[in-house]
Order: sequence, then structure tokens, then C-alpha cells
Amino acid sequence: MLVDLHMHSTFSDGRYTPAMLVEEAAAKGLQVIALTDHDSWNGVAEAQQAAQKIGGIRVLTGVELGTQWENDSVHILGYHVDMQCAALHEKMDEMRHGRERRLYLMLEKLDKLGYHVEVEACDPKNRAVGRPHVAKALVAKGYFATVQEVFDALLHRGGPAYVPQPKLSPSEAVDLIHQAGGIAVLAHPSELSDASLPERLLTQVPFDGIEVYHPSADEEKQKKWRLLAQKLHLMISGGSDFHGIPDRFPSQLGIWQVQYADVKDVIEWK
Repeated sequence: MLVDLHMHSTFSDGRYTPAMLVEEAAAKGLQVIALTDHDSWNGVAEAQQAAQKIGGIRVLTGVELGTQWENDSVHILGYHVDMQCAALHEKMDEMRHGRERRLYLMLEKLDKLGYHVEVEACDPKNRAVGRPHVAKALVAKGYFATVQEVFDALLHRGGPAYVPQPKLSPSEAVDLIHQAGGIAVLAHPSELSDASLPERLLTQVPFDGIEVYHPSADEEKQKKWRLLAQKLHLMISGGSDFHGIPDRFPSQLGIWQVQYADVKDVIEWK
């Protein structure tokens, strides 16, 4: 049984609406998915309604919170969160306001560098805007051929148009997810620049799981993260991190596959 516990919609930096994601996932034979938009769960209800209409597919409530630890951007997935939790809801609204302020600063920097683009500001109740939106605007304007080229030239950490994003600490994010009755999973550990950081984080912060299966982890890395999960008695999660961006792998749902049995504990938690 195929599943995907990490994907993004138009409520953060994905190209598909929540309903479109569910329709595409169902068409590709996925039976369980999780919508994990950045700092937002506002697309989850639409996705779950679409799943009820289609049948044969389940949508877990999820969110991806951005945090900072030392020099690394640490992403944390929250599953089975209660969307009535005021503390997490208010913090995510605050984070999206921070993204909007960051957007204006990035656009100012780009303008001074000779790149003149417009990007719609986020609706503080819905869309979480970020660097991918700016990159896509630059590609659409013809300044660059691909989103990756934009990141490499301008928007990478320390790049000429980069602006740091105000973020939570991992401990704060995990605590908020737990307040919302959910489980906290360290996302894509292979993307952290410090190879020692995942284990240090997982031993110092009360995480519930680790994302073993992700496009950034080859078979050797997956084995490393599975062994770490066993050592620390953590649940295992996995997903494609699908955004629907043509030049970002995976370009289509179903290309990166995760089996139900491998992430069963996360899906069946509670």
C-alpha cells in the first residue's frame, strides 16, 4: 500500500490546491497522505473533504514548522494535531506575518540588484509565502531558467537577496505540537549541513519520530536513520516532500514511493 506523509499545497509553497493534491494522489494509487504545509493547517479541511468525496484515500492532519538550531534550518513535521489548539494556531499566524515582512525585504534587495518582480503577499490566515514564490516569479519574468538557478545565484543562505526568517527553536515547535495533541517528527535529516546534528537534536529535544524516507536520503542514509530510530525508540515517517514544481524532484506524485508498513506507527498513532 502506497502512502505519502509529506506534501505541500497552495496554502504554502506548493502548486496544487489541497483538492488537486488529493485527486492526483488517488489517481496514483496512494491510500494515505498527509498535507504538511509550512506554518499552516488551513488546507487540511479542503483536502479531507476531497478525500471523503473521492473515497479510498485518507488525509492525515499535518503541518511543517520551520525552526532554527545553531546554523541549520530544522524543519519539524507535526501529525495528528488538533486544529482547535489556540497556542499552535496563533503561533503559525505569527510566523506567516513574519514571512510577509521577509518577502518585502527580499523584494527590496532584488530591486536594488536589478531584478524587478512582484509577489503577492500572503493572506495571514492562509498562504505561507517564502523563497520558492520569489524564485518562481523570477523564472516567470525570464531572469532565470529554473527555480534552482535562482536559489543558487540569489536566495541561498547568505546569498545576495537572502533574508533570514524569524523561526522557533526546535524545543518550542515540538512543545507546540505536543500541546496540540500531535506527534513531532524531525523532517529530512539528510538536508542538515551538520552530520552530527540529527542525533544531538533527537536526544536533546523530545521528538517522537524521524523522517527516514525522503528524496534527500539514499539507501545508505535511510539505513542510518532507521538504525538511529531504533536506537532512540522513535517512530519512522516518510514522504516525497512534493511541491508540484517541474524542476524539483519529484515532479509528480507517485514517483517517490513509501510503503504503508514502513511508516505504520505514524499513520496508526492513537
